[in-house]
Amino acid sequence: MMRLKAHDIWHEYFKTHDAFLMPTNFIQAFPHDHGPQRGRRLKTTQGERRYDDQFKWISFATLTGCPATIAPVGRTKEGLPVGIQIMCSLFEDATPIDIAARMRDVVGGFEPPPMFSS
Repeated sequence: MMRLKAHDIWHEYFKTHDAFLMPTNFIQAFPHDHGPQRGRRLKTTQGERRYDDQFKWISFATLTGCPATIAPVGRTKEGLPVGIQIMCSLFEDATPIDIAARMRDVVGGFEPPPMFSS
């Protein structure tokens, strides 16, 4: 029931908009933690947060089945890439990819962080 309600809300939104832009996460890239997921914590400038708090941003697309693409839009002061999530209407899979490609022409494409370039 919740999934259908969410789908209907986004369907209305996409009648007048081509895409919805949102963060990919509330935190930049972080070291991988192999411990149990429930015990994982992410350090932020506002204090620690639960690992699964980050699933909020992917839930909009995964709950509704809407296509989403992540595009690079900049770097943190540490040189880590920052992305933006581009979500589009159901069955419009090529649209977020096209928008990401057009953004590349404006903000540049992905480049490995300095600490990972060859």
